[in-house]
Amino acid sequence: MRARELVDKRGISTEVTAIGGVPVVEPHTVVVIEPIRLADGSDLYFQSPFVEVFYLLKAKALRDAAEPKRMAALNGRKQERDGTFRPLKPADSFDALEDLALAVILAAAAIETHVNNMIARLPEDSMVEIPLRRAGKTIVVMRDKAAMDRLPIGDKLARAVPLLHSADSIKGTVAWQKYRKIFKIRNALMHPKREAINDPLKPSPFGRLMLGEGSVAPEDAASVIEAVEPGWLPHHVREELGL
Repeated sequence: MRARELVDKRGISTEVTAIGGVPVVEPHTVVVIEPIRLADGSDLYFQSPFVEVFYLLKAKALRDAAEPKRMAALNGRKQERDGTFRPLKPADSFDALEDLALAVILAAAAIETHVNNMIARLPEDSMVEIPLRRAGKTIVVMRDKAAMDRLPIGDKLARAVPLLHSADSIKGTVAWQKYRKIFKIRNALMHPKREAINDPLKPSPFGRLMLGEGSVAPEDAASVIEAVEPGWLPHHVREELGL
């Protein structure tokens, strides 16, 4: 008898209460699986990730691993002869920066994935108004559902996403500020300036990570998703991320 496969919280699953209208006697959980064709011709089926959850939980795990090392670098310093300070364990500082950078990138990916998910669920005849600047004037143009995929993430989040549930835009709210904070550091990480940094008051994106700018990115990303679609994240994810 084959052992029952464990349900992973990072995958897509649901509890089954009835099959063909007949209530089940024992608890049943259905998971979504997907196949790949291997070199030997056989097909391997594996549990499909619940993408936003997959990204959020990994971002949190990376952040949780990074924070003790980041704090150790800030608090466990050694002073050099010139009066400057250095981390006691430079390798640990690199590990912290590595994990925090990945956590921020995954947190941003979770937001963008859910925004695109919501747009995909819009009716096919959906239209959104987008203001554009032309010759010093602001004009409003209409974009159909297909064109929404090509909008900047800010326009998607502020203008297209609210159409799904006829909701207010989160622009100007605390959730909007959290989105902007995540994407500001994410964009800086993806487009770093190729220059030496020697001003402690103007840190690089990695300096900003060391100062804690990305340390709540997983929770902030979850809050953004919760703001645009309340209750959509599973209970166990909401609980783990403090929602």
